[in-house]
Amino acid sequence: MKKTIWLCAFSLLWGCSKNETATEKIIPVPFNEVSLTEGFWKDRMKTELDVTVPFSIRQSEPAIDRFRQAAAYLAGDTTQVPVPHRFISSDLYKVMEGAAYSLMHEANPEIEKFIDETASLIGAAQEEDGYLYLSHSCNNVRPHEMGEKPYSYILHSHELYNVGHLYEAAVAYYQATGKDNLLKIAIKSAQHVNKVIFEGGDPKYNDGKPIMQAPGHEEIELALCKLYRVTQDPLYLDMAKKFLDIRGVTYQPDGEKHNSSTYAQQHAPVKEQTEAVGHAVRAAYLYTAMAQVDALTGLNEYEKALHAIWGNLVTTRMHITGGLGAIAGLEGFGAPYELPNLTAYNETCAAVANVFFNQGLFLNYGDAKYLDIAEISLFNNALAGISLEGNKFFYVNPLEADGERRFNHGNGGRSEWFYCACCPPNISRLMLHVPGYMYAYSDDKIYITLYGGSKTTIPLKEGKVGLKQTSNYPFEGNSRIILNPEKENEFKVALRIPTWASSKHFAPGELYPYKEDTANDIIIKVNDEEVDYRLEKGFAIIERKWKTNDAIDIQLPMPVRFVNSKPEVAENIGKTSVTRGPLVYCAEEIDNNFPTQQLSLKDMQESQAVITPIEEGIMQGIYQIQLPSVKLIPYYSWCNRGDNRTMSVWIGNE
Repeated sequence: MKKTIWLCAFSLLWGCSKNETATEKIIPVPFNEVSLTEGFWKDRMKTELDVTVPFSIRQSEPAIDRFRQAAAYLAGDTTQVPVPHRFISSDLYKVMEGAAYSLMHEANPEIEKFIDETASLIGAAQEEDGYLYLSHSCNNVRPHEMGEKPYSYILHSHELYNVGHLYEAAVAYYQATGKDNLLKIAIKSAQHVNKVIFEGGDPKYNDGKPIMQAPGHEEIELALCKLYRVTQDPLYLDMAKKFLDIRGVTYQPDGEKHNSSTYAQQHAPVKEQTEAVGHAVRAAYLYTAMAQVDALTGLNEYEKALHAIWGNLVTTRMHITGGLGAIAGLEGFGAPYELPNLTAYNETCAAVANVFFNQGLFLNYGDAKYLDIAEISLFNNALAGISLEGNKFFYVNPLEADGERRFNHGNGGRSEWFYCACCPPNISRLMLHVPGYMYAYSDDKIYITLYGGSKTTIPLKEGKVGLKQTSNYPFEGNSRIILNPEKENEFKVALRIPTWASSKHFAPGELYPYKEDTANDIIIKVNDEEVDYRLEKGFAIIERKWKTNDAIDIQLPMPVRFVNSKPEVAENIGKTSVTRGPLVYCAEEIDNNFPTQQLSLKDMQESQAVITPIEEGIMQGIYQIQLPSVKLIPYYSWCNRGDNRTMSVWIGNE
């Protein structure tokens, strides 16, 4: 029973769907069925479990206090009134979700007790009809933020955003433990939401008329997909689709900036949208939900829009780090090619959502280009959002720091937490899922989707296949995969060949071309003999009869590469970025003795680069690049050795 639950647990996040050109169903191997054995992600996961999860739980105490107060208030103690706050509950729910995922990695009675006790408080703060939003329930609202009545200001109240994250936490905890205490609360809430939004009949809400308005912050759509997968109740999938289909149809804001129709993607029906606009996190959550609903219904109603939006993103609106949402004032997208460095916003949550979105597209369409974007966003923008020690965070991820601008919500460096703490638990829950990005399968094909030391068992149609991978990825491009089928069996192995290793560009979309067109061979061997393979949608396909201890070796070239932007990106004219493998590098002042804005790559060549691992300190084990007069480190690792210092991803070359 538990294995079945766990498989659903992973699938509920990413989905299982049909390829656009065939009947192949691609299924991800659940993260809890992949063991990390060595290397980069093994080390990061240890920090996540030992430091980040317990640290996040401690930081959640103010949000838990609000539930204690609300429970007391609803029990009759009117002296207990929680301070109004639109979204702090959602931060707690995400912490609980991550904590639940951690239980799938390793048992922890204290964490389980924390979730059980918090679930009891949440249940006590839920109204009898299922409504759950503390400020309205306790008659202590800020009307300009939350509306005067429940659901009267869905554009910005975050009522539906909050409960969406509750549903995700509830599903995760049920999958981890089999306990339904939180799930019952979530189901009660979802049934209430369906009644007041889509059915009506309760005079307490909107005079009994259906509200029929999509939330200003997308999230509940994703959560309803998860509820559907774990309960198999079609109500929740139907609700998710209704929220998508009424967006931009039943209501369109007509204000400016945060009240504009584009800010929350309400300017047009989702099937007709073609560009990435508005708030970046909201947008990427919406696009992820569209992909998931397509997968679950099999209707593919949003396919045309998804392809158009994705193309617009990767060709005009994505930073080289995979960051989305360049404009600070809107936390969102600017005009095409508007990609500043110093003032770039690139919220950590947006990078997390970019990973979600592209992982879902891969499972829908089977093309490795989506995994390439997910990988770039994961290793660069998303991973930069959490410190190497696991207890400090970036909300904002610029591509340049001048040592003065306090870019990180008032901080010139990393923060322990935020008033709006959406990013810390978001990057935490993403990292807990990383093992689930490594493998997928269909009836007769194993997909190697992310390289890294790990092992798992893949249930092909004709029999199980044990698999063990040894790799020092992303610092080295050589990986060995040992296959152990339970019987001699013919099947396909699909090895992802990243865009950065096989084309003239660092990423799909051709926005970031390599400065030099250097050819580097990709070598694949089976049992130490080089083999031929065919390329199919970004995968090297090897088809043969496999036996015990068959070994695949893949060598992805990882030279240092100089990268330009397309000339339309005015900010980067005359500047160059440096990459190696999937990693974007940056110069940090602490390594270069003076402000990075004074550095130059003029007259330097890629071949002059010397690559060495750092041997001590917090950066130990990280590979650095030394050029004649410039030292670089991976972007994700910057600002771990002191705040308020300069940093540059794009360096002058003139």
